[in-house]
Amino acid sequence: MVELRNEKIAVPVVLFAGILWSFGPLVVRYMNDPHMVPWQYIFGRGLTIFIILNLYLYFEEGINFYKNYKKVGKSGLVGGIGLGIAMISFIYSITNTTAAITLLCLAAMPFFTALLAFLFLKEKISLNVWISMLIATVGIIIMAVGNTEKNSLIGFVFGLTSSIGFSIFSVTLRWRKETPKFTTVAVAGLFCFITATIMILVNKQPFFCYKL
Repeated sequence: MVELRNEKIAVPVVLFAGILWSFGPLVVRYMNDPHMVPWQYIFGRGLTIFIILNLYLYFEEGINFYKNYKKVGKSGLVGGIGLGIAMISFIYSITNTTAAITLLCLAAMPFFTALLAFLFLKEKISLNVWISMLIATVGIIIMAVGNTEKNSLIGFVFGLTSSIGFSIFSVTLRWRKETPKFTTVAVAGLFCFITATIMILVNKQPFFCYKL
């Protein structure tokens, strides 16, 4: 496994991840009536994440990769559930409001992360960060108040929930650094898969929707 401890390598990788993530809203927007099948989307996404990451761990560590789940601990469970909630909230946000509002809420994630790290990890926050957090908060409020489209408030709330969920995941990675990172993400996929399965069964919906 490649150790990304070199900033010259890590920063471009993070930027590339951000570019890939930006395709998420585009994919959802091009779906046929995505607001009608949110749980089916979450079901497929969670299952895909869980399978791919476990296959990666199997080829990387061999048959004993499952032992990583014994090392997850509280931080891994909290982080995995937080990431899972973020994934679910993202879908409900992007299908109920504009992509701009959803992504602005996600853009506030670094500030939520800094605040949670300050509260739970006792990490210091510089004055510049406090000022940035205040400005971002004002901007989010202005966009939320100015958007009067139907269900936009619901989408806004889900967008903030998604941002906070990602922040919880990020903070848990620093809380207990020895927690297996890929396994934590796999836990998030499993959480989405189980939650979506329950909701689909409760609502008596099909697991796969398609048009001829």
